[in-house]
Amino acid sequence: MNFENVEFYNAGAVEKVPGLGDHGFMRIPENVRNQLNDRARFVAMDSVGCEVRFVTASPNVDIFLSCNRPEFSEMGEVRVFKGDFLFQTLPIEPGKVINFRLNPPESFNIASSLAINAGGFSSDVWRLAFNRGATFCLHGIDTHGYAIRAPKADEKPRLNWLAYGSSITNSSLDGYPHFAARKLKVQVQNKGMSGACHMEKEMVDYLVDECEWNFATCELGINMRGGFAPDIFEKRASYLVNRFTATGKTVVIISVFPNCRTSTHTVKPEINTEREDAYNAILSALVEKKNVPNLHFIPGKDVLDDFTGLSGDLLHPSSYGHAIMGANLADKLRKLI
Repeated sequence: MNFENVEFYNAGAVEKVPGLGDHGFMRIPENVRNQLNDRARFVAMDSVGCEVRFVTASPNVDIFLSCNRPEFSEMGEVRVFKGDFLFQTLPIEPGKVINFRLNPPESFNIASSLAINAGGFSSDVWRLAFNRGATFCLHGIDTHGYAIRAPKADEKPRLNWLAYGSSITNSSLDGYPHFAARKLKVQVQNKGMSGACHMEKEMVDYLVDECEWNFATCELGINMRGGFAPDIFEKRASYLVNRFTATGKTVVIISVFPNCRTSTHTVKPEINTEREDAYNAILSALVEKKNVPNLHFIPGKDVLDDFTGLSGDLLHPSSYGHAIMGANLADKLRKLI
């Protein structure tokens, strides 16, 4: 299989994974991730939001995939899309190469071309999208002699969104960035760092200098309040704001989403509460002081505007929470992009 004939999206690097294969999808390349905090070094290997995309007329397409064990579940998961339509959801047993066959749905011959091409992707594009927690490896695509190619520019959404943030951004294929991207008909590069969004210089430089994007959102603060004084947070946030805005592209800074330690929602305020308030004020002030037309600030409370959208830990959104966050953020971003 000539992998030059397919597109790897959201993969910062394709690397060898011991025991699995040579084509493992890493969201952040090794030379960058190994300069980050300890947790980020393996979270960056999570393939969430990475996609394998291709176009072929073959009536039978055999796919060969594997993954390592996800951090929070027993099985990996790949979702197969035909254009914008979810075609199949498949569990992947860790450590084993699995094979499945794709056959173009007959229903696509019944619906009008206008109907099945109303989203951002052409209905001719096959997409293998990887869910949260594992590193996925592609071992082969067999089209049984039919030609295969990467999608053309006009077969994909025009705009490319870069989403950086905490586990709430890292989320899953049902997380708020992916929901909002569907609403906006854009592509989203999920660069969320679960429990590890520390705004290191190396990470910021990589996102700005090496990733291709048209607009970016940076959800900042929640992962730093437990171990970073406000002055350190301000220094790192200031560097991020300056580097991102210097590109001239649209940049949106999002403050901490409401949670059980937020000052307006807690009966037991503590150091994390104080730091969250300080962080939010710092972010707002940085944007106001910068005062450039491509930089915008959205308070987290305006994205998660229903506290019952949180799960039982009162920190991470539920499926409902991610849905309302995605809808709210899409409405706000639509006015900026």
